[in-house]
Amino acid sequence: MVIVEVSYSSKFYTIDGEELPIYGGTLQFFRVPRNAWKDRLEKMKRHGLNAVDTYVAWNWHEPQEGSFDFTGETHPQRDLVGFLELAEDMGFYVLIRPGPYICGEWRNGGIPQWLIDKHPEILAKGPNGSLPNDIYYPPITYLHPIYLEYVMKWYEAVFPIIREHLYTNGGSIITVTIDDEPSYWETIFQPFLTDYNEPITREGGLWHKWLEMNYSIDELGERYGVDISDYGDIKPPSDFSEPLTKILDWHHFKIWMINEYVRRLYEKMKDYVDVPITLLDPYLLLAAWRYFYEYVKENNLNIHLWTEFWYSFYRSFDFKEDKLGHLYYKIGLYRYYIGKMGTPPLSIETQSSLANVIEVDEAELLYSLLPALGIHNVNYYLYVGGENPRGYESHNGVTWDVYSPIGLDGRERQHVEAIKWIGKFLRSNKDFGKSEVKFKVAFGVYEPYEPLALWGYRPENFKESVNLNEYLLGERGLLTLLAMSNVPFDVVDLETSSLEELLEYEQLWVYSLDFMASDVQRKLVEYVKEGGSLVIMPMLPYLDENMRECRILEEELGVKVSDEVARDNFRLIPYVSVDSDGIDRMLVRNVVREVKGGEPIAWVGDKVVASLVRKGKGSAIILGFRLQYYSSYHDMHRKFVDKILKLQGIERDFEVTDRDILVIPRKDYLVLINPRGHRVLGKVKYDDLEMPRLLEGIEMKTRGSLFLPLRKKIGEYELLYSTATLLRVEGNELTFRNHLSNRSEVALKGVDSIEVRGGKVEKFASEGDAKVFVIGHEGKEFTVVLR
Repeated sequence: MVIVEVSYSSKFYTIDGEELPIYGGTLQFFRVPRNAWKDRLEKMKRHGLNAVDTYVAWNWHEPQEGSFDFTGETHPQRDLVGFLELAEDMGFYVLIRPGPYICGEWRNGGIPQWLIDKHPEILAKGPNGSLPNDIYYPPITYLHPIYLEYVMKWYEAVFPIIREHLYTNGGSIITVTIDDEPSYWETIFQPFLTDYNEPITREGGLWHKWLEMNYSIDELGERYGVDISDYGDIKPPSDFSEPLTKILDWHHFKIWMINEYVRRLYEKMKDYVDVPITLLDPYLLLAAWRYFYEYVKENNLNIHLWTEFWYSFYRSFDFKEDKLGHLYYKIGLYRYYIGKMGTPPLSIETQSSLANVIEVDEAELLYSLLPALGIHNVNYYLYVGGENPRGYESHNGVTWDVYSPIGLDGRERQHVEAIKWIGKFLRSNKDFGKSEVKFKVAFGVYEPYEPLALWGYRPENFKESVNLNEYLLGERGLLTLLAMSNVPFDVVDLETSSLEELLEYEQLWVYSLDFMASDVQRKLVEYVKEGGSLVIMPMLPYLDENMRECRILEEELGVKVSDEVARDNFRLIPYVSVDSDGIDRMLVRNVVREVKGGEPIAWVGDKVVASLVRKGKGSAIILGFRLQYYSSYHDMHRKFVDKILKLQGIERDFEVTDRDILVIPRKDYLVLINPRGHRVLGKVKYDDLEMPRLLEGIEMKTRGSLFLPLRKKIGEYELLYSTATLLRVEGNELTFRNHLSNRSEVALKGVDSIEVRGGKVEKFASEGDAKVFVIGHEGKEFTVVLR
């Protein structure tokens, strides 16, 4: 008996026992003419894709209540069954997303208009009543019993078809996704826009239920600073006059409601499917993923967390060095949680459209960084352009082709090139996905800062600005500085991480606002005492999670940071020059605070603004300013990062002579990145290997990436290293790609000679038991035959 199953490891999905990198693209069959489906899928196959992703739009397949069409009887583009059969015939795996909400730049996000008209009470409300009913994605009260009743009817109609086409039933569907980015259609970003519907706010409703689950009456009284006799006394906050603790609770309560909603859908899906069930970016937040992880763990839900990457809308693609901090941060936080969940990483919506133009080099930078930093399964969205049927249009009117890799007319656009070669590398080098990224440095996240930054809300008594987008995540933020300083970093949640988990990293960077939970402050102190190296800025917290005075870090480290108040008005914010030994006039922004205690390491005039404290087995560096990324000839900011590493004894795992070549070390690979686009040339040393040996350096003429193999066994031979990406191995034939230089170096063991196709050997040397060849090639690819 043949067992047909879809399982998974922490790296890949496993189809019938074979680990498979998912490499797909989104084709929304309801937007593409029926007679063009085969042509588009054939093109996707030629591009190296092995999976196709699609939504199933509820309002498209049930245009009138109770009238379903899944076979194209009323419109050929409603033929879901035909599309699934065609994908099966053409050998694609299918990733299917049946909503109920799909977003998808589609009318109502897929929610039927007839349902909204019949039951307007299901729509989310603001504190003053109903929201406008003509917005393009009307937010729904997810847990409204009437809405859930209709959702279950939709599932009962569509899931029998999905079940019939599951891979485990002979079809091609290998995963099913719940809803889409549940976030009350992003109104969760605004603290008081939703949701004040009656099932939530009435006495004994969901809000009071959540409070009772999480706090005693006495705890609430202390947390909110008021006398409370009953949970029913606590009304939802509706403006910023309420205590910050209550506003944060309201935010976290809405996250809980989303989790509850997801659980209801998951339990219904489990009646039909035996393949992995997934969810894309719950809440459309990042640090808040901790609540999803905790919820699925507590409720024993096997839901895989997927993510997405978007960096431009309706403008040029613009993915350059200034986006690296955010990318490193999001992937790092994603790695952290899926590592705990043990499910495969997958970016289901990797931007390949919704830009006026997508340049090949910038696309390559984004698409290569995802696997380089640990996301080895990639799906491109929107891969095939289409058009909206009349009555279902949204953002773009009739056309839904905003520079997709395959256009509405079938043309193939320029960024297909990057998609093709990166896919070829990932499919042919599955060992890359298992080649661990080991980080010495981590950035520590404290989740309650995220909503404050999102809302732009700074309580009147706060001394620090909550503008984390500029100072931390933005183009000039701290995290971009770390990335551009060749400090590959992981991300950890300070609340959920144990002390032992933090101590896995030699150095921990933390950005602090005025408050931080007392147990987190203690954990950071213990991290230092037990041998960790802490870097914290631009202040030390003086309040705990209940906004009561708490100065554990300050008292334990013996350091006091002055209490200058940061400015928020863009035109009133100063630039200040900071000096350090060997660093002359490093530019910093906003107020600079004096740091008293420890060993001084930076000054503004005679005022000490940074110090090093040694405590127990470790140390802490306290910066009274915001360290940011400023690219300049003197490059003071990257030099200061080097200084901090040296002061705390942190050594990189690699050396590179040109610091504009970014290095991401894997166990058996080095990924080299040129993010700026100008020509770089440098030598690299890693794991006792120095490369290149004959060439002046590894040249990268323009923006792009190289995946360099190290000590790779190929039958009786060994590829010691190459300065070109190894695309594939077929027997004793090795095909390389180097589109960033016309000269590559290959070092081999066990060979007598080689034959080169698509190039020629320009230089040769024997070094010990290795033979080193310099190969000149006019094209981007060349093949080496081992003899």
